[in-house]
Amino acid sequence: MERKTEDQQPFLGFRDDTKTPELTDDNTTDVDSSHHYHQQQACKLCRRPRLLRDVVVCLGTSLFWIVVFYFLMPSPRTNPSSASTDARIEWSPDHNFIAQYHNVTSNAELVTCGDTLAEAKESGCVYDTLLNHWVPAQCYDREFVIEYEDDNSWTAFSDFNLTQRIPVERMGEYESYYTSVRDHVNHCSMIWKKQFWTLFEDRKVFDSVISNTAHTEHCADFLRDIYVSDRTEPTRVEVGFAECWVKRN
Repeated sequence: MERKTEDQQPFLGFRDDTKTPELTDDNTTDVDSSHHYHQQQACKLCRRPRLLRDVVVCLGTSLFWIVVFYFLMPSPRTNPSSASTDARIEWSPDHNFIAQYHNVTSNAELVTCGDTLAEAKESGCVYDTLLNHWVPAQCYDREFVIEYEDDNSWTAFSDFNLTQRIPVERMGEYESYYTSVRDHVNHCSMIWKKQFWTLFEDRKVFDSVISNTAHTEHCADFLRDIYVSDRTEPTRVEVGFAECWVKRN
């Protein structure tokens, strides 16, 4: 039987190179391997832009929510009352200011002596030599006054040189008088004792001097400074009019 020439083979298609070898099983395997290798390389290349896209989307989303939360969160407001450079509260001795905070004066009524000697006497107030103030009778603590006077340094004088002694029954009638440095120390130490027992025993009545922050800081500063000083000059004492805190049951 006559062998067909190459041009007579069916379905071969048009070829420029008549010398191209026919595909064998080995050639087919090589082609498949080469095709698979190119597919792998193509997949690696296509994964890179996808990974880059995911990273960009993640960063963009995170930035978006950061901006949202920044504008939604309330901004801190500056308290105009704390305009001073340090963080400490500037305490005021005014009892209305003190009563704004929950402390020993909370839920307590204030009994006053007025602002003059006549008003104090008319209100039945008593002059307290320890406090150097007129106080309502229910806040006069005789026990602490006796302990204070036992030191024998409390004597009042009308002059700076401490030569003209004032009788105890007239001390409250002066606008001011002079006492020794020792009396000033004794006064502050006794006030602190009175403060402690008032708090410890949860007393229902107490004077406005021991609850006065300005006076407490004054005594603390005085006792600290007097320890390292050679001060000998007398103390000028101003007679005042205190109030009495009465706690409700």
